[in-house]
Amino acid sequence: MSLARVVEAAGIALTPHGKDLLGLCPFHADHDPSLVITPSKNLWHCLGACQRGGSVIDWVMLIEAVSFQHAVELLLSDYAPAALHAPVAGALPPGAPAPCIP
Repeated sequence: MSLARVVEAAGIALTPHGKDLLGLCPFHADHDPSLVITPSKNLWHCLGACQRGGSVIDWVMLIEAVSFQHAVELLLSDYAPAALHAPVAGALPPGAPAPCIP
């Protein structure tokens, strides 16, 4: 599941910064972007006051104030449609045959 899509679904604008994405951290009063998302690792970290970070599950747990189990359930239901339908680099188009590996 794309962490960047989940963060954007929470209303946080992300801007590219090299291989990372930057945004305002919603977990403290943030005036300069301190939220760093690394899409290649699907992880986030705040370099500002709160110093929080983690995976997409950690993000949902904090933003929704729910348990691990509830966060997983939310990701499977509410968040899944938008994030799961995002194109994945190198993915085969629907209905394409799998490559033959000798």
